[in-house]
Amino acid sequence: MIEILSAKKFQVKLKATIQASGRLGFTDETAKALHLDAGVPMKFARDDEQDVLYLARLQEIDEDSFEVKKSGDYFYLATRTLFDTLGIDYRSHSVIFDFARATSLDSLMGGEAYRLCKREKQRNDKE
Repeated sequence: MIEILSAKKFQVKLKATIQASGRLGFTDETAKALHLDAGVPMKFARDDEQDVLYLARLQEIDEDSFEVKKSGDYFYLATRTLFDTLGIDYRSHSVIFDFARATSLDSLMGGEAYRLCKREKQRNDKE
C-alpha cells in the first residue's frame, strides 16, 4: 500500500515548554493538533533506561492522568511536582520538548502517545 506523505502534515512542529513555574505549556499548533481543551486528560510515562518521557492524550480521565488547564488562549498542565521529582532543572534552563509520534505505545498508555524529545539551554531571565 502506498501512502501519500503530505507536506502539510509534516510542517506542523508539535512542542511544549516547561515554564519557570513548572507548568508544561503547549504551543498553539500543538494545542490544535491534539484538540486540547480544559479538562482533557494527559498521561506521562518514563523509560528510565533511556531517560525518555512520553505523553499521551487520553479519551477518558483515569487516576494516573493530568487534566489540561486553560488560561485565556493558553493550555498547560500543572506539572511542577512531576518535573521536580524527575530532577528536571526548569528554573535555570529553558526546557522544550519536541513531540514525535509513538504509535507503538498507544495501547499501553491508553491514548495517542508521543515521545518527548528534550532540548534545553541556559535560561536568559532578565533581572
